[in-house]
Amino acid sequence: MVTETTNPTPSEIVGHHGHQAPLEVGLDFVNTLENEKTGTVEHLRSPTDAVLWLRSHDLLHQHMVDDLLARTSADPAAGEQLMRRVRRVRAALRELLDATVERRPPDPNALREVNRALRTQYVYELVPASDGISLDHRHEGDPVDGALARLSETIARELTQGDAERMRICANDECRWVFFDTSAGGRRKWCDMSVCGNRAKVARHRARQRDLEMAFASDDLSDEERPQPVS
Repeated sequence: MVTETTNPTPSEIVGHHGHQAPLEVGLDFVNTLENEKTGTVEHLRSPTDAVLWLRSHDLLHQHMVDDLLARTSADPAAGEQLMRRVRRVRAALRELLDATVERRPPDPNALREVNRALRTQYVYELVPASDGISLDHRHEGDPVDGALARLSETIARELTQGDAERMRICANDECRWVFFDTSAGGRRKWCDMSVCGNRAKVARHRARQRDLEMAFASDDLSDEERPQPVS
C-alpha cells in the first residue's frame, strides 16, 4: 500500500484546490465512461490512465503518482485492484446521479460503495503557500482512496446540500452525459445544444418529413389502391 508519509512540497501546493474537489471534476470523473453512437467508450483503460487523470485534476500530488505508477507497473495485480476500486466508485456515483435525476431511491449497493469511499481518513493541516499559509489536508492511507473520497464527497454534498434539482442527464439516449444545469431557466435538456440538441432537432425534422411524405403518398393513391381496414 502506498501512503502519503511526507508533506507536499511548495511547488505541489501551488494550484492545489484544498480538500473538496469542484463539482465539475466529480461529474467529469463519472463521464469518463462515455456513451457514443458506436457504443461505450472507456477513458480510463489502464492504471496509468486512471492515475494520470487523477493527477491532472489535482487529486494526487506528483510524488504519489510516481509511486503508484512504479508499483502498478511492477505488480499487474495491484493495477487491476486499483482499476476495480476506481470503476466501482464511478459506477456507484453514476447510479446516485441517475437516481436523483429520475426521482427514485438509488441502488443500496451504490450507497454502500460511496459510503465506503467517504470513510477514507484524512486530517487538516496548515501548509506554506505563496502568500503565507493555506489550510490543506493529509491522507491517512492509500492516496487513490483519498482521491476517490474527494470525488465522492463533492457529488454527495451537491446531492444532499446543494441544488440537486439542477442535475441533468443528456436527453440524447446515445449520450446520457451527466451535467449540472447552469442555464437561467433551469430547463436545459442537452449536454451541448450544438451537438446533442442539434441532433435531436435534425431527427425531429426528418421524422416530420417522413410523415409528410407518407401523407402525400397516401393522397396519391386511388380508393382501390389504399390499404383497407381489416374487419
